[in-house]
Amino acid sequence: MRKAISLIAIKDEKILLVRKKETWILPGGKPDSEENDIECLSRELSEELPELSAVGDFKLYKSFIGQTPHKGDVIEVITYFGKIQGEIKTAMEISEALWINNFDNIKLSDITAKIINSLYEDKYL
Repeated sequence: MRKAISLIAIKDEKILLVRKKETWILPGGKPDSEENDIECLSRELSEELPELSAVGDFKLYKSFIGQTPHKGDVIEVITYFGKIQGEIKTAMEISEALWINNFDNIKLSDITAKIINSLYEDKYL
C-alpha cells in the first residue's frame, strides 16, 4: 500500500484544499525514501504552493485509508495539523488552492471526504 502525508491547515473555520485535475484534496504527497513526514510536508508545500511556508506547530492527527482519485488504488494518508503563512499560489500539478468550508459543490477525493468528516466529528470544523 502506498503512503502519503497530508497537511491539515484550518483558518477561520475553513480548511485549505488543493485541486488536482478535477478533484479536491489536502496538500501533501508521497514521501521520498529518506524523508520523514515533516520533511515530506515541507517539500510538497514548496513544490505545490511555492509562496507558502510551513511554520510548524505540526501535530499528528490520524491515519486514513482510502481510494486514490486518479489511479484508483488504495493509499494510507497520515495527516498532520500545521500552520502556514504566505500567499496561496499554485505550481506543478495543482490547478487551484482555496480555503473552503462548503463542500457541497466540489468533488472531494474518497479519502479527503473521510478526513473532513472526521474533522467535523472531532469538532475541528
